[in-house]
Amino acid sequence: MMLQLASRRIAARSVGRATVCSKQHPNAAMSTVAAATVTSDVPSYVTEAPAAMVTKLDNGVTVASLFSEGATGSTYTTTRVSGVGSRYDKVGGEAAILASGLGGAVGREHMSLPCLGLGGISGERLDGLKVALAAKVGASSYESQMMDQVHSTAFQSDPAGNSLGNMLEGTAESIASITAGDVAGVLAGVAGSDVVVVGTGSGSHDKLVEDAGAAYGKLGGGSGKEVGSVAEKSAFIGSDVRIRYDSHNQATVAIAFEGASWTDPKAMPLALMQTILGSFSVSDGLGKNVSSTMCQEVAEHKLASSISAFNLNYSDTGLFGILATAPDNALDDLLWYTMPNMVRMAHGISEEEFTKAKVTLKTQILMAYDGDIAVGEQMAQQIQTIGRVMPLAEMFARVDALTQDDMKAAASEVINDQDHALAAIGGIHELPDYNWIRRHSYLLRY
Repeated sequence: MMLQLASRRIAARSVGRATVCSKQHPNAAMSTVAAATVTSDVPSYVTEAPAAMVTKLDNGVTVASLFSEGATGSTYTTTRVSGVGSRYDKVGGEAAILASGLGGAVGREHMSLPCLGLGGISGERLDGLKVALAAKVGASSYESQMMDQVHSTAFQSDPAGNSLGNMLEGTAESIASITAGDVAGVLAGVAGSDVVVVGTGSGSHDKLVEDAGAAYGKLGGGSGKEVGSVAEKSAFIGSDVRIRYDSHNQATVAIAFEGASWTDPKAMPLALMQTILGSFSVSDGLGKNVSSTMCQEVAEHKLASSISAFNLNYSDTGLFGILATAPDNALDDLLWYTMPNMVRMAHGISEEEFTKAKVTLKTQILMAYDGDIAVGEQMAQQIQTIGRVMPLAEMFARVDALTQDDMKAAASEVINDQDHALAAIGGIHELPDYNWIRRHSYLLRY
């Protein structure tokens, strides 16, 4: 089926104290270099997907729904609160305490809850949550620890009193020092414009609006700043942190370059580049039959037990790179193969590999919508990061519109001859030094 995405006018009507948007403009808050109007072959289950209903309350709370017409069954509610996350922690871990106490999860710039309402935490319950969180942090994998550490070394400055370098769930020391007042301080800073409520499954949009108003109607309106606007961009610092244990026969390494924010034109090309680099784990049983060229080489030469590319977007910046766990005596060879695979994207890849990566990216987009709960989380994230719910058909069109020139431009700006941040732990005696890796972030061609 041929799809042509044309501009559509937002249709809005006043309902009580709220505004309901029944359709959304596909050109608003563009986050990629892809054109908003393209022609592409898209399956009917994508082009005929129902549109989301969106309502904004007077105090800035956004309520959205994608209920299945005539369906019976459960209603799933997702609440996403921006401005609450590890980035804004004053002690370290208070946002994680609050999220776990409400049955949700914390990110670096948001908190996600499977319910309506924000409540305080105090007394014995706070003590129990602190013990549980400290135990979780103490038992975290090296992969999780190195992702924390690479954020910490990459973002060492604190613009506007917050830092992406804060540990996601704090440290054992910071968690122990959290008080009820610290958690209350997190709640006190939440405004209506920070809250998005999404309903999926079976239900009524009007009923969801009513429930959201009862739960969050007393919140202040907030600043009303535009999505993607930041007072000061986080400064990325080329640096590394190395935790060496010669008794370990394996090492975990994270290498990151400064990536893109949610609304940066490089966001979609970097997502495609992540797909090109791919992932590999010996536990998958695929060996060198994986689709990624980099992962094929890693598997063939037995350079790592696992490796994956990551592309993390935040409100003002991002991180792009790879995370690997490898034998201690294979680190030099691992970097010898992985660095050229990243750099080559700045010079171009085969058209076959590029086309295959676009198909894979569209598959991954669909997988992110697998289930009503996942759909709600995706919708809430989009509203808070790009300002609207982007239709699946438009996502597919944006992927189709990407060219190798888009990829090369993004790779040249992010990877080619650029500083990196590195975090490593374990048997890292063979891990090349910072200057070696920096030198291999570009190719010399004569």
